[in-house]
Amino acid sequence: MTGARPARERLQRTLLGALGVGALIFGALLATGDSGWITQVDQLRAPFGVLTVLIGIVVPTAYVVLARVLPIRPLLALAGTTSMAFLGVQLLWPMMMHEPFLANDGTPWIQGVTAVHATAAAISWPRIVGWAYPLAQGPIVAFTQIRVRDDAALEATLDGLGAIIFCLIVCGISIAVISAGDRQDAAAAHAREQAALEASRRTREAEQSRINAIVHDDVMSVLLAASRPSPPAQLAEQARHAIASVESLASGRTETRDYDPEEFIAVVRSTAAVIDSAVPVRYSVEGEQPMPAGVVAAFAEATAEALRNALGHGGDASAPRVECDVDDGSARVVIADSGTGFAASRISPRRLGIRVSILERMRAVTGGDADVTSTPGAGTTVTLSWSRA
Repeated sequence: MTGARPARERLQRTLLGALGVGALIFGALLATGDSGWITQVDQLRAPFGVLTVLIGIVVPTAYVVLARVLPIRPLLALAGTTSMAFLGVQLLWPMMMHEPFLANDGTPWIQGVTAVHATAAAISWPRIVGWAYPLAQGPIVAFTQIRVRDDAALEATLDGLGAIIFCLIVCGISIAVISAGDRQDAAAAHAREQAALEASRRTREAEQSRINAIVHDDVMSVLLAASRPSPPAQLAEQARHAIASVESLASGRTETRDYDPEEFIAVVRSTAAVIDSAVPVRYSVEGEQPMPAGVVAAFAEATAEALRNALGHGGDASAPRVECDVDDGSARVVIADSGTGFAASRISPRRLGIRVSILERMRAVTGGDADVTSTPGAGTTVTLSWSRA
């Protein structure tokens, strides 16, 4: 069997394996003597004598191996059926004897393994059966013993009470262990449910970040550029790109194909050229592994925002530049400028450009990250990175 097993199943298998060891020990202790199974098999009609040993000892002993290899449902079905068959053996015992009483005032050897089968019943049957089975052992043990021994009513009654107490103890322990497994399974299921809800929440947040970024980057930048006295020449192209982004978002259509490293470099260079054709782009390619479309899109959008910030807020001497490196395991894009810079502590949280359009956009993709460093008067450096999982 493969895969992680529930805690309940693991504990049931452990209990049945331990029960098999116990059956083996009891079988050895009850083998000889006037009340031993070797002596009493011949006092019972064939094949009932052999059947008592098979059901009472052999099958439970096999749990040592079966608990490891048998699927849980057949395993529990075998244990449950055997425990009920044991009740039948107990009740039929007096009728299957050759003589009215056992030789040498012996007691039925099967009374020595009642706790084994009571435990099997508690493991394999519903909880109510696990409690009822030990209670049934009292009258059954007393009835059987009275029928097969002469003048043994008091001793039989005491043995019946002892069987009830002993079986209740072992059954109670087994039920408590299995209940602990149920609680552990319930806790694990709750944890998985919470993890799924958290993953769903993160997915919604990532999508919201993408929406915010598109609104800020594409729509707002077009509106701001159009409001200037002298709109840039590439305004029409930016407007078409903004409309396409909004349409793609509304329709749910996204690019899903992977990009070769050279194509990734081409996307970065094209992004820089759309913002300002004078921005120099240095690049290095080492490797051939393709990159997911979502990662490439995040790089392109964050790069565009970083360049817009550099050109719009860095001053006339900002001179932004782009460096791009990609290999089989990672990719990195650095956008640096020599502009006025800024103090991060003085940036309002309402300014979405850096937080949403750069940092959250890159961190929304698996393996993505971003870092922005800036010093007033010394320019700004934006580092976008991605590592393959």
